[in-house]
Amino acid sequence: MRRVKAFLFHMSLRTRLTLSFIAMTVLSLAVMAVGYNVKSSDVILKNASETSLGLVRMGNQSLDSSLARVEQSAINMHLDQDLFQFFNTDNLRSRDFTIDSDRKITRILQKYFPTSEDMFSVNLVTRDYTFGETPSFWIPKKDYFLSKIYKIGTESLSSITWIPTYNLLEQFYSTAPSEKDQYVFTATRLMNFAIVRNNILIQMKKSIERPILVVNFQEFMFQRALEESLNVEGSYYHMYTREGAVLSSSELAGDPAEVSREWIARAISKKSGTEYITLGGQKLVVCFDTIKTTGWLTAVFIPYKNLKRTLPDMFEYTLYSVLIITLISVVVAAILSGRITMPLIKLLRGINRSGDGHFNTWIESAGTRELNIIIHKFNQMNESIYTLIEENYKAKMKELEAELKALNFQFNPHFLYNTLNIINYLAIENKQSLISKMLVELSEMLEYTAKSPGKVVFFEDLNYLKNYVFIMSRRFEDKFAVTYEIEPELERHSVPKFFLQPFIENALVHALEDKEQGGLIHVTGKIDQTGRIFTVTDNGKGMSLETIARVLKIHEDTDAAAVSIGIQNVNQRIKLLYGPGYGVDIRSKLNEGTTVILRLPLDIAESGRGHTE
Repeated sequence: MRRVKAFLFHMSLRTRLTLSFIAMTVLSLAVMAVGYNVKSSDVILKNASETSLGLVRMGNQSLDSSLARVEQSAINMHLDQDLFQFFNTDNLRSRDFTIDSDRKITRILQKYFPTSEDMFSVNLVTRDYTFGETPSFWIPKKDYFLSKIYKIGTESLSSITWIPTYNLLEQFYSTAPSEKDQYVFTATRLMNFAIVRNNILIQMKKSIERPILVVNFQEFMFQRALEESLNVEGSYYHMYTREGAVLSSSELAGDPAEVSREWIARAISKKSGTEYITLGGQKLVVCFDTIKTTGWLTAVFIPYKNLKRTLPDMFEYTLYSVLIITLISVVVAAILSGRITMPLIKLLRGINRSGDGHFNTWIESAGTRELNIIIHKFNQMNESIYTLIEENYKAKMKELEAELKALNFQFNPHFLYNTLNIINYLAIENKQSLISKMLVELSEMLEYTAKSPGKVVFFEDLNYLKNYVFIMSRRFEDKFAVTYEIEPELERHSVPKFFLQPFIENALVHALEDKEQGGLIHVTGKIDQTGRIFTVTDNGKGMSLETIARVLKIHEDTDAAAVSIGIQNVNQRIKLLYGPGYGVDIRSKLNEGTTVILRLPLDIAESGRGHTE
């Protein structure tokens, strides 16, 4: 067992796929072959049964069509003018009927019921005379009214009554021999002739005797209609009335009594179908259908074993099919496994190269549609990773460069020199409390400046700004005043480090440089639907549009004009951190002051008032 596992473990993927595909195919085919061999005969047998049922239905349709024409012809006869004139008389019984009058009626009957090999005779019967031809043997011209056929006809007032097969001679002769060709089935109806005059229907007088239409069909009409249904050796048919009486049977038919009346009643209620029954220990397929015109049931009985012998031998067919499909599956398995594994091998090599850092690796599309999609997505992923690495590297370098510029700007030697001079001057002129205050402010600024670059909580940056303003107010005593209008909610949000200080310094150094006193700087901060908005407004000398454009222009050159480096730095960092939709906007007019607007999105700090990276 271990050797088998080891052998399978060291197999290549292509070999495994090929063997697996072949094994699955052979196993599936074996199961299908067994099931197919078992079920195919039943399926084909069912189809053969359905075919036999179709033949029975065709035979019944032929019979139904012929019998329905009798009903229609009888309806048409009701309006025959010649028959109306002949029978609409009170002295019909006193007439001496001649051969000519019989021939006249016969010709009229032939007009409505043309001679056919299935139709035995057509007659119009009165109590005193039988009109119409009587082929093959003589039908009495007198005393027909004594038969039960005549009685049934007198009771058929609105439609034809169909009388099952019977021996025609036995109706008239008690000693008549019983032969097959003497059996007929009959359609009979009471004829109430009428004519139409001036759009008025005129019927026969009520006192006048109505003749009886009697149409006799030979029994072998059934056999001729159903002979195509008896195409399997040993098959036979029975025809039954609605009451279960036998109408007709074929020559090879078994005993009709073997078929129960319950089955006949059930078959008549179903009208048409196929069933399996057992009669006399023999399994039979029964195809049955009902004649619409008469309601009679036609049932063809087919021996099951004989029907099965007509089917092809499915075992050999199944065996040869399995062998051929197995050989084909081996070839297909080899081709398909190659188409699957070769692109996978290329993909694996590409993944290994990407793992080594070669994200510019490109794999040519190959194999199936799904593998092409995977390779295409791998190439897209590699390209995206390579692009992201390049973009993130450049963005990080720009951000670091901006932070370094901001840091260098805060350690401007000139600023530190002036600050130390102020402290030195104040140490001489004032007492130590003020010196202590300035030293505290300066130490807080230096501590804040030494922190890592990035985002900070606004509270910390605002505290740094106020320290800076305090020191600068000592330098420019009574020259300016700074007011704040900041929504408290803003203090817990994160902001870029040193993002307001350059604008205060720019206002002091440039905007208010000509003022000896009365300089005003107003700092605001609020939250609206678009995000956070900060403004720094002064009442200085203002700027021209050209100066604003030059100040806001983001320079990639590190040697850009120093006069606006702080503002450019803040604008550049905001766009790098939050996107091009945010940044610095300056609105100013000469001699009317300047308003700097900084737009930032909502950006909650990660922790209370602490520093965020």
